[in-house]
Amino acid sequence: MSTPATHYRLFYPDSNTLNAVTLCNATGNTLIPQSITDGTGDPAGFKSKIISFAAASEPLFANPTFADPGAPVSLYLCRDDSGTAKKVLDESIFDPANPGRPTAAITSAQEYLLYVATDIGGGIKTYALNAPANPVSIIKDAGKDAITGDDLDGNTILLRWTGLVPTKIEVECDIEDITDPGGYFPIGQTNVTTYAESSVGLSLVQATSQIVPQDGMSHVVTFRLRYNVAGDVSPWVVTGPAMITYDMAPPNAPLSLNVQLLRDRIDTIPDVVRLSWQKAAVNPGTGIDVICYDYLDKKHTVYSSNGIETECRIENVSRFVVQETGPAVARPYRFAIIATNISAKSDEVFAAAPLNITSKVKEADPLTPDEIAGTAVDMDYATLKATVFSNVLSEIGTLPPEGQTICNTAVDELIWKIKDVVAKGGSVTLQDFGVVKAKWTNERLGRNPSTGEPVVIAAYRSLGFSPSTGFKTGTKQGIVMTDEEAK
Repeated sequence: MSTPATHYRLFYPDSNTLNAVTLCNATGNTLIPQSITDGTGDPAGFKSKIISFAAASEPLFANPTFADPGAPVSLYLCRDDSGTAKKVLDESIFDPANPGRPTAAITSAQEYLLYVATDIGGGIKTYALNAPANPVSIIKDAGKDAITGDDLDGNTILLRWTGLVPTKIEVECDIEDITDPGGYFPIGQTNVTTYAESSVGLSLVQATSQIVPQDGMSHVVTFRLRYNVAGDVSPWVVTGPAMITYDMAPPNAPLSLNVQLLRDRIDTIPDVVRLSWQKAAVNPGTGIDVICYDYLDKKHTVYSSNGIETECRIENVSRFVVQETGPAVARPYRFAIIATNISAKSDEVFAAAPLNITSKVKEADPLTPDEIAGTAVDMDYATLKATVFSNVLSEIGTLPPEGQTICNTAVDELIWKIKDVVAKGGSVTLQDFGVVKAKWTNERLGRNPSTGEPVVIAAYRSLGFSPSTGFKTGTKQGIVMTDEEAK
């Protein structure tokens, strides 16, 4: 408002009568007028009170007492500037045809904390509501009931911002999909600000409704907030988009489940079970799951569908538990059915009695080729050299006393020479055995697995072995064969 003054005029619609009024300044302190009298010459549709102070004062808020408290009306506190009534909030001249912003009333909420003054020069100030700052939406699952432990439907939708007086906040929501073609709409909220939040200048409110439809689908939602003090509003501020999913209510369980064993297992021929069910008439869900409990009481889902059918056949139920040895024994299997939708499942409905189904017997493992031949031998290097010496001695008949050392050295030198030639990039061709050789890979482009940056992988040498024709064919037939014999 302008420079402090001593004379003010308070206009209000004549549909009610103002019995008393308390005035406060911009800091919420009460101001005591010297006199308050009824005004004269009021514009059509309005009454007024003439307020005088003994010393220049700056009233900003007015708390009224009406003759009819159930029908309060707006107040317009104006400075009487030589017969011109200028509203103290924004310094505009009071126009009864278009009165504009009403004067706010301070309650225990201390609305004066929301107003910010702007000095426009010449000792004149205007007052406006400060907008909430840095608003965020916090979407949580509703959690569990503290007493029963049951899951609660829906979400806890919280809105937090930097600012005071959460009871004067106004919230609107926009569901940014086809369910909300109309844009923003108002939502109810309740103040849940704690001491920890208020102590650092934060406010927190909770939405009193779920906002999005209960369809089990995710919806992108944006909120906007502003202060509203008796019709005097701040600018809107918008939160970032949030994702909200309101789970569908669990479907009603199917009414019945019937099971019939059409064919029991016979050796490798699998069993066949026929199932039929009746869905609930109301909220039957969008699908069903058929569950089998084997005789060890392990749970298996054996059939699922989102179709309209009410019957199915299932093969090979007895596969879930396999006997180690025969003979096969009939075992009890229990069947149940549940209704499903996108969010939840119903309770299980069991068939009247279990089915006794013959168990599957574990098949004997086939013999490996080595077990068939009965000739497999695992040989280490020392045994190999000892065998070579024995074979050489048997072939020649006699050897000098150092014959064992000579044979071992010959085998070592043979292996060492092959490795030496290949390590230098060459190859060694061994008749009736194969070719041991060095192979080169080409330079190529790769990526660093840690950073994803492209890197050049240099060419490098690796080991290759190509068995000879006789070695491959002889191994396949289980005999030692020369290349010539293989050809």
